[in-house]
Amino acid sequence: MSNQWIERWQSGQTGWHESDGNTSLKKHWRATDRHVLVPFCGKTRDLLWLAEQGNEVTGTELSELAVKAFFNENGLNYTIKDGALRVYQAQDHPITIFCGDYFEFTGGPFHAHFDRAALIALPAELRPAYAAHTSSLLSRSPEQLVITIEYDQAVATGPPFSVRSDEVCSYWPTLQRIDTYDDIENGPPKFREAGLREMIEMIWRSA
Repeated sequence: MSNQWIERWQSGQTGWHESDGNTSLKKHWRATDRHVLVPFCGKTRDLLWLAEQGNEVTGTELSELAVKAFFNENGLNYTIKDGALRVYQAQDHPITIFCGDYFEFTGGPFHAHFDRAALIALPAELRPAYAAHTSSLLSRSPEQLVITIEYDQAVATGPPFSVRSDEVCSYWPTLQRIDTYDDIENGPPKFREAGLREMIEMIWRSA
């Protein structure tokens, strides 16, 4: 699984990346002055947007190529410190990215959590471990915004994977579904090529 994602970054197969950041984040995020955890962050500009809201932001990412691209494409100076996971720290922004295996990441407690590309990136057998590890890093009552998708996996297969609502609630019972819409037009081309006609994006937020 790890090699697959690194190879996707190396070959430019990054259809999940949103160059302008995530619209639902900007619409529904409420937290300021929090320490925000963003697992599987890639090179998303969402890290910058969250920092601009007055938050301290910590991302984790497997691909060093993606981490360097985030800083370089946004013109951010940074330092590097080696450790169990290599640490990339922006010099003029409250943004840090830990590069390596998320399941080896320790830190926190984080008071907020944004997930657009982590839960749906994992096959079903890995998602419970991801959710448990994430919960272990969060404070008792964190602000959470989690974005998932649902589609007919008999027509197309992930990643990104379809994650049912009952599964999301089994991980984080305090989350409430606050918005849904059909996002097939922005879905991976392979989905539309396979004949998928509907991909429902669901936005979950802590109560």
